[in-house]
Amino acid sequence: MSTRAEDRITLAITAWLIAGVFVDGYAHVNIIDTETEDFFTLWHAIFYAAFVSLTGWIGWIAYQRHSEAPLIEWFPAGYREAPLGIAIFAVGGVGDGIWHTAFGVEVGIDALLSPMHLVLFSGALILIWSPVRASTARNDASPTLALGAAAVATALMVFFIEYIFFLSETWIASVPFTPENDNDGWEYVSVFLAGAVVQVGVLLGPLLLVASRWRLPLGSAAIIWGLAAFAERTAFGDGWSGVLSAVVGGLVFDLTNRFAPLPARQLSIAAFVGPAAAFATYFAIAAGDHGVEWPIEIWGGAIVMAGFTGLGLVAIQTSGRQERLDPAD
Repeated sequence: MSTRAEDRITLAITAWLIAGVFVDGYAHVNIIDTETEDFFTLWHAIFYAAFVSLTGWIGWIAYQRHSEAPLIEWFPAGYREAPLGIAIFAVGGVGDGIWHTAFGVEVGIDALLSPMHLVLFSGALILIWSPVRASTARNDASPTLALGAAAVATALMVFFIEYIFFLSETWIASVPFTPENDNDGWEYVSVFLAGAVVQVGVLLGPLLLVASRWRLPLGSAAIIWGLAAFAERTAFGDGWSGVLSAVVGGLVFDLTNRFAPLPARQLSIAAFVGPAAAFATYFAIAAGDHGVEWPIEIWGGAIVMAGFTGLGLVAIQTSGRQERLDPAD
C-alpha cells in the first residue's frame, strides 16, 4: 500500500495541476483576445508541467515496489487506476495541441466544452481520486487526505460547469418572468433550475463519497464548497454571491450533520438543508443586488428543489446498504 506521506505529495501535485487549470481559464477569459495564439503558452505550461511531475511521481511510487509480478501490481492500492488516468490525460493533451492548431484557441464557453478539454478533465479526475482510494484501502482513521482530494475534485468540476454556476450570477433572477408567455424570463428560469440540480450534484457528490466512509469533521463542506466557489470567482470574475452562498450552505450542512437530532439521519438532513440554505442565501443576495423578479413559486421552489436533489443523492448512495451488510444475505 502507499504511505500517507506519498499520498500527501500526490495531493499536492494534483492541487498544482488544478490551480494551473484555473490560471489557464483566467487567461482564456481575461488575457487571450485572439485566436492567433497557439498551443504553447505559459498558461498551458503550468498545468502540463504538473501533469509531467505527477506522472513521474506515480511512476516512482510504482518503481519502488517493482518485482517479478505483472507491471500493474507494482502500483499500490489506490493507484492501480492511475495508469488509465495518465493515458487519458496524455491523449487529451496531444489532442488538445492538434485541436488548437486546427481550430484556434477558445476564448469563452467553448473552452469548457472543447472535446479535448473534457478528455483532460476525465483523466485528471481519475488521478485526483488516488488518495481517496488509497486511504480507503488502508482503512485510515482520519479522512484528511480524502477530503483534500475531494476539495481538488470539486474545484475542477465547478470549473467545468462555470457556465451554469448560477450561484455567482445574481442578475439572472432579475429577468422578469411571465408564465403565460415564452419570454426571456421563462427561458432563464428553465436553465437556472436545470443548473441548480447540476450545481448541487457537483458540490455534494465528492463530499458524500467521503462521508460514506468517514465521519466528516466540522467545517468540511464550508471549506470545500467555499474554496471551489472562490476559485471560480477568481478565474472568471463573477460576483461574490457564489462564494457567500457556498460558505453559508456548507456551514449549515456541517452543523446539521454534526448536531441535528436523529443521529442516523443527520447526513440526510444535512444534504437537504445545506443546498437549500445555499440557494436561499443566493436569492437573498440577489434581492439586494438587482431584485428578484420571479414569483415565490419559482424562487421558493428552486430552494426546495436544491434540497431534494441533495436528499436524493444520499438516498441513491445509501440504497441497499442494509441488505449488503445483512449476514443472512
